[in-house]
Amino acid sequence: MKERNMIFDNLRGICMLGVIAIHAGSYVMDSATASEHIFMLMEVLSRYSVPAFFFISGYGLFYTYALDKPLAYCPFIKKRLVSIGIPYVLWSLLYIAAYDYSYPDPQNWDLNELLFKLAFGNASYHIYFLVILMWFYALFPLWRKLMLLMEKCSLKLSLPILFFAQLYFYNLSSHFWGYPAWIMQDDFIFNLFQYRLNYIPFFYLFIFMLGGVIAHHYEVFANFIRNNFKLITCAFLLSALVNATVFYRHLYKWHIDLETIINTLQQLSTYGLVYTIASLFFFCALLDKYRTHKITWLQKLSNRSFLIYLIHPYIMDQIYLQLKFANIPFSLVPMPLFYLAIVVISYFAAVVMHKTMKALHI
Repeated sequence: MKERNMIFDNLRGICMLGVIAIHAGSYVMDSATASEHIFMLMEVLSRYSVPAFFFISGYGLFYTYALDKPLAYCPFIKKRLVSIGIPYVLWSLLYIAAYDYSYPDPQNWDLNELLFKLAFGNASYHIYFLVILMWFYALFPLWRKLMLLMEKCSLKLSLPILFFAQLYFYNLSSHFWGYPAWIMQDDFIFNLFQYRLNYIPFFYLFIFMLGGVIAHHYEVFANFIRNNFKLITCAFLLSALVNATVFYRHLYKWHIDLETIINTLQQLSTYGLVYTIASLFFFCALLDKYRTHKITWLQKLSNRSFLIYLIHPYIMDQIYLQLKFANIPFSLVPMPLFYLAIVVISYFAAVVMHKTMKALHI
């Protein structure tokens, strides 16, 4: 069994903190600490976290399944369906049930509606990530061939090409599409186009393959982040500064609404993708710098990151509802406290779930 990489293991915890920040960010302007600056921190500068999980997955897959050895596809995909597919379906149904309890609607349990939600990750706003991840797994033989081609053609050439190809693919997709009548008349085909960001892995292919490249050339990567920590830190800070500048320019100079600004700076945009890469290199360099230190809290958070990811939206909603039930206006709740409560309660809920599953041998 190959040795685990603690840098990439602990990176999951950092990414999870970012994911929770993004989702809690929608409450910022209604909180006691309503601030454009906190909003920018949570909704813009935390956007590295979603593609980062594809980066980690790419590293893990290419590290585990060497290119010079054949891939037993059936056992591979069976293992992934058990580890990701079953939890995805189960938690999708749990979220559908939870929302149906709060807002009863017989349509929620219609077979076509269920299949639609499961196919596109629409059972809850955060769970589409697993749909894309499963497509990455399903097409892993294709990514292996792509990696071999990239290595053959030179990574110095193929990585930039893939970077710009992903940006082009997103920019092409981000323009408004006027669908022809034959698409509008067929619900299935319409959904394939309308929800393309929810299942097409090509939108995150560069960041996934970057993780794979690092898995194959880890010593080169490790030497780079160790010998260029100051440069990496400056690149990270510069990228964050650029994103913040664009945010404030859109907000104060052009008076654009916050939601539109988020879409402009989201993780698939040029600003977002560059910031994601800079963030990943910085966090990896930082974790490597302190690799001899045992960061217990981060390790614990990382070990339960998947369960935290699954449950934190429910925890967040419940905290908000309990405040409302107790007649405590959210305008009296500081956002840092709300965020911390989500993280802590989600973590302990994940610990309880893990112990329960272990006791039941699940």
